[in-house]
Amino acid sequence: MDNLTTSLAQNLTISLSPADLQATFSNDNNDDDDLGRAPPRMGFNTEPKLCQFILSRRNVTASVPLEIRPSDCSTGSGLFIARDEQDGIEAGREIYRSKPLMLAFDGAGDDGWCHFCGGYFEGYFGGEKRGVRVCSGCGVGRFCSKECQKLAWNRFHKEECKVLKSTPGIKPQSLLAHRLVWFQQKGYITTEQGAVIQGLEAHFDEYTREEGGKTTEVYDVAMAIRDVTGEGREKKIDVGLIWKLVPQLWTNCVRLRGSSSRETVAFALELVTAMINHSCEPNAFAFMEKGEIRVRSLRKIAAGEEITICYIDPTVDVKSRREILMDEHFFECNCARCKDEIETQKRRVAADGETSMATVRQAQISMLDLIKSAAVTACKYPGVYPDFANLTVVESKMNTIMKNAFPNFGWGDDLDPVPMVRLCLSVLYLEQGKPAPALRNGLRGYFARRGGRTGPNAVNILVDIIHVLIAASCLPPDSPVLKDASFPLRVDISNVMYWYLYKACKEAGEVFGGDCEYTKAIGDLFAKMMAGLPAGASRPLEEDFMEELESSLRRVVEWAGVWVYEGA
Repeated sequence: MDNLTTSLAQNLTISLSPADLQATFSNDNNDDDDLGRAPPRMGFNTEPKLCQFILSRRNVTASVPLEIRPSDCSTGSGLFIARDEQDGIEAGREIYRSKPLMLAFDGAGDDGWCHFCGGYFEGYFGGEKRGVRVCSGCGVGRFCSKECQKLAWNRFHKEECKVLKSTPGIKPQSLLAHRLVWFQQKGYITTEQGAVIQGLEAHFDEYTREEGGKTTEVYDVAMAIRDVTGEGREKKIDVGLIWKLVPQLWTNCVRLRGSSSRETVAFALELVTAMINHSCEPNAFAFMEKGEIRVRSLRKIAAGEEITICYIDPTVDVKSRREILMDEHFFECNCARCKDEIETQKRRVAADGETSMATVRQAQISMLDLIKSAAVTACKYPGVYPDFANLTVVESKMNTIMKNAFPNFGWGDDLDPVPMVRLCLSVLYLEQGKPAPALRNGLRGYFARRGGRTGPNAVNILVDIIHVLIAASCLPPDSPVLKDASFPLRVDISNVMYWYLYKACKEAGEVFGGDCEYTKAIGDLFAKMMAGLPAGASRPLEEDFMEELESSLRRVVEWAGVWVYEGA
């Protein structure tokens, strides 16, 4: 047996259906018969040699010493800043960067990434894609060069091409399960790597708790992998081994966003990052840059403190976060942020007197469905759903949902998911060439967001608003919008735009790092805009500019109807 198979083998029995496999692996088996049970899982902190292997790999570069110890926020292990690192790590610093063991891109996400080196080959601020090579066999694989395409073909794409051609919508995590089996067959997986993968949390019992649903999905993926991993039945890997491997990949592949995107663009199996636990109010975040995972601090992390990241989109409402985490990771988050947001909803429900938590939740779902229909359905089927394409109608429906949910108290712009919905509306309005409603919704969403205005999502949102401000500042003199006496003066819009562009440059450097391509792109835009200013014009941070900025910003946000305002 090869390294990975040796690590995973547990005297498993082959069955022919999800129900049979479920029974084989169930913990409800006779107590005297351990055949097929998910073995007891020990934390990595009990295996010093494995911990040392994980943290000392050549493809991991850490700026501070790290430790794997019993987690403070889960029942397993966690990743910590070393206790003897007296100063810890300050906010806005890189904790470590690493090259993933495997990386697969989300077919539903951005296609501007090379599927081999992980480089980004499309401009952050628009422009034509450069040098994209699409695999002619599957039409899914994308590569930045002939060299990357050839290397990918030799390492994994030759086998994956057939899978992607027959199942172009396959989940990235499931594709990585295929790839891991091919890697072990080719001898790419070492004994130590196999031992780490075998010890990763699989939530095996949760995935196979009942027939149908996830049980059937795991079974289908396991059988599909088995069918493409050998030329003869005798060469194919035991489906029982794969049956255990699939949920391990689904559980431990980290979601990766690009620096310029709030959406997941890829999933990666990376052994250090797999040690990090979740918080909805994390002290760090992970993103992808040039094929590497970079983990950076969001606030000061003290020596001996556990590192946490948010496994999902942190901008969604607490109920949605809990539902996603339960569905994908089988736990309900009870971090301080989740508790605070639930209590806020309860207080507002009590203050209104004519609503309930169930009514509020249904209203949240309705608003999310509404904005999804406007952002996805109307764009996918132009002309078929005119009400969803008409954003004025969408806004009116949203306001009606808000009013019906809180007939007395009023929903409030700061109660989720309204900030996110308004930010989505801002982007959609701008795409339709309507900068005035785009600016109004963007500013209301930006100022009303809970959780502060720092971090990766804050930078992305600020860049979206800058695009809107640029469009609004470039309106032609005969634009009907400018005939509205309440619309902000061009000088006010320009002042706010220049200030936010300066803020975006500064915050992108602090959040993503100065060597991040996204930071450089924002800096290039700022330099270009500054170079276009007339001679003698004041610039951000200069005394004359700052004296004028406060009044300009106040006029703009008052026009937008912002009621939660804390200055620039």
